[in-house]
Amino acid sequence: MNWFYLALLAPFLYAVVNLIDDNLLHYVYENPYVATASAGIISSLPLISLLFLHADNISLELASLAGLAGFLTTVYFFFYFKALELEQPSVVIALFSLVPATLPFFAHFILHEQLGTLEIVGLIIVLIASLGIAAIDIKKFNFSAALVPMLVAVVLIDIISLITKHVYEHTQFYVAYMCFVAGMGLGGLYFVFILVLTKARNELKHFKVSVKKVIPIFFLAEFTYQVAEFTLNLAISHGPVSIVKVIEGIQPIFVLLIALLLAPFAPKYFREATAGNLVKKFAFMSIAIVGLVIINLAIKK
Repeated sequence: MNWFYLALLAPFLYAVVNLIDDNLLHYVYENPYVATASAGIISSLPLISLLFLHADNISLELASLAGLAGFLTTVYFFFYFKALELEQPSVVIALFSLVPATLPFFAHFILHEQLGTLEIVGLIIVLIASLGIAAIDIKKFNFSAALVPMLVAVVLIDIISLITKHVYEHTQFYVAYMCFVAGMGLGGLYFVFILVLTKARNELKHFKVSVKKVIPIFFLAEFTYQVAEFTLNLAISHGPVSIVKVIEGIQPIFVLLIALLLAPFAPKYFREATAGNLVKKFAFMSIAIVGLVIINLAIKK
């Protein structure tokens, strides 16, 4: 599959995960630390594949970098869950548009990636549209309270994206990805340690009781996330990291569309559909799609 379509599939899968995460956070986890610990540990499950598949050798330097990227991904999870406490999923995800606003700058100077004129135009259009979705007051350009944790998350994503691109360019994908998910597992254990250190045993007990009631949904979310993470990493390994991250910026569009489609069947679990400002959000969605088409045309040249 062409890397562009892989990059397009990833945000759709992430949108499904975002909507599930929003409900799990409010009805099961009830704590960003518990949510992060769980996500990090479950994300290391692909390591089981090492029992059946052969992995090539990898240098200590590249393995360490991949592991660091995985650990930082778990830390980014924490700020993502903190933001979900404060805002609707589509607004939180729209703030990820800050990634393509900052990533090309770093990619140019560190990875020497070059962007064509059409790609830059498409990038700017998608960026403006995503920021418009996230804006509380368009005239004043005010953002929600989720902006602070999301700014930290954006910086982490920039770092993670550049590290993983560097690693994937210098070694075999599978072994690098295994180091990456191993780092995520270590990150999950780190947040478990924080919970134990702070004696937050009640949160852990509540999670153990609550998760039993939604085990199928819990594993569906984790499995979907794993597929999305694998798809995104595969797209990054084959295409320009800055363009892949721009395409990922259409994720809030998928969040809103899925919520609107399923809200009539379960309105309690899809607050996006009743949050208002749908006309504004869909207007900016249309603009984002135009930007995406321009990027696609530029890539095919």
